[in-house]
Amino acid sequence: MRVVSSVTQAQAIIDKSLVQQSFDDASQCYNQFTSLQRTIGDRLMAEKKATISQSIAALDVGVGTGYLSKQIAQLKNIDTLFALDISLGMLQQADNAMRGIKPIELFCADAEQLPMGDSRLGAVYSNLAFQWCDNLQQVFSESYRVLQPVGEFVFSTFGPATLNELKQSWQTVDDLVHVNAFVSVEEINAYLRTAGFQKVSVRSENIVMYYQTPKHLMLDLKGMGAHNMNPGRQHGLTGIQAFKMMIGSYEKKRTAKGIPATFQAVYAYATK
Repeated sequence: MRVVSSVTQAQAIIDKSLVQQSFDDASQCYNQFTSLQRTIGDRLMAEKKATISQSIAALDVGVGTGYLSKQIAQLKNIDTLFALDISLGMLQQADNAMRGIKPIELFCADAEQLPMGDSRLGAVYSNLAFQWCDNLQQVFSESYRVLQPVGEFVFSTFGPATLNELKQSWQTVDDLVHVNAFVSVEEINAYLRTAGFQKVSVRSENIVMYYQTPKHLMLDLKGMGAHNMNPGRQHGLTGIQAFKMMIGSYEKKRTAKGIPATFQAVYAYATK
């Protein structure tokens, strides 16, 4: 496993060391909380499985515990597979999960600084990783750089409607940032075209999950490594009274199915 240095923390609005630590902490029990990620990954791949017509090298960015990499490895024309994650703990889980499936080279590195040469890859995939990147334009430009001509860029991320119910509940309490911010479909489309991609297609869907209580939702988010990492967040513990007020506000949104939580899944497909 190669370890490649990330950007310096002074360069990042989203603290990369916090992202790394969050997913290191979640890596041991991550698979217990990833039904949503698996669903989105399945839908992402369903549209692109048949498009690879020649042998290529592919990269999975934000490999997590290896769920998407397993699907990529099963594509008949993938002859070399690289997997990258900023979390060493996640890479160790992926390494265990991928043993015996296909030779795979793992990199502990940042999506904003890919450790591959220019025009090296035939495809770059990613499932729900780019929402933790501060500079999406840089991420897309890096993916463009490492792709060969006519190479494919296939990824999913979260859109701004994600966790709207939680955001609204916190807004009844204070003006602080309690929920991660996500980039719109229009912005993603523009960033891809600015990076140089052609045949850009970006779509989204809202997936509503239901939880027994708001606390169960937040435990699920913590298990996924999805901590609040945005500027404007409160540093330190949130006050007990404020937390109770948020819970009370969220409870008013309860339905017969439970507490709703919307996740806007964004699916993007582009060609160099």
